[in-house]
Amino acid sequence: MGVNILVIGGSYFVGRYFSSLSSNIRNLTLHVVNRGNFKLSLPNVVEYVCDRHECDKLIQLLPDLHFDAVVDFCGYQAGEIETLFDLLGGRIDQYIFFSTISICDPFIQGLKTESSPLADLPLTSTHPVLNYLCQKALLEKELRSCCGRQNIPWTIFRPSFIYGPFNYAPRESFYIKSVIEGTPLPFPVDASAEFSMVYVEDCARAVYAVINKSEAYNRIYNLAAPEHITYSRLFDELRLCNGSSFSIHSVTIAEVKRDSIPLPFPLDINDLSDGNLISEILGFQYTPFSEGFMNTFKSFSKIYS
Repeated sequence: MGVNILVIGGSYFVGRYFSSLSSNIRNLTLHVVNRGNFKLSLPNVVEYVCDRHECDKLIQLLPDLHFDAVVDFCGYQAGEIETLFDLLGGRIDQYIFFSTISICDPFIQGLKTESSPLADLPLTSTHPVLNYLCQKALLEKELRSCCGRQNIPWTIFRPSFIYGPFNYAPRESFYIKSVIEGTPLPFPVDASAEFSMVYVEDCARAVYAVINKSEAYNRIYNLAAPEHITYSRLFDELRLCNGSSFSIHSVTIAEVKRDSIPLPFPLDINDLSDGNLISEILGFQYTPFSEGFMNTFKSFSKIYS
């Protein structure tokens, strides 16, 4: 009997990587719901072009199946999970939701763990970043409530900084593009912050590490590789991937702030997360940063060359 997984999202970044990975698994059919901006055209992947908010259309498109898991990559607004539960009528064995490590208290000193308290966020905010965190926090609570009412297990992932092929956020791609094009890169000489990162493939593999695993039921797992990354480490990896040095121009943190230079990672405050729980409980192994970054560099190099 085949496995059926329903994916909400699935064509951007982590979801796209997960869909690609899933297409190679025998006896599995991936049912992907998204707006169709990026067609996947993958074997064993059935695509339904529909916004998750178009409930009448979605209920007509989806087959009358019982899903072994729902993987939600694009829940951003409170109410979206409850609406999906109402639509599916309990035809779910497990609900897996991608949240963010940032809903942990941003002022915690040291590693952010799964037990870190949520920030004391208001229910709404006009600030786009704070509003995003508010909505993610509300969705986590909503998921636990919906699953509790129907006795369906849930699993929440809170990734740290995700990097890898298909990343639409201008983080590592900004640096790789500049190296390929020969544009001098701003290097913050006095940056002392350490931060956690996780390779996109690890996020995709983590889904299969928790599906149908009782150890993962009703648990939150941070996704963060154990290595602490700094700007110096990042630039060292860029040199290794490039095979030679490249042009940089040194800046101070004061200059970055004064000139509003859009550097993507923290400069003087650590942003570290403890992602070891999934390894301790499920034996999950993270990709070394050097390996993941080399794969990322090669992928983006093809685009920018």
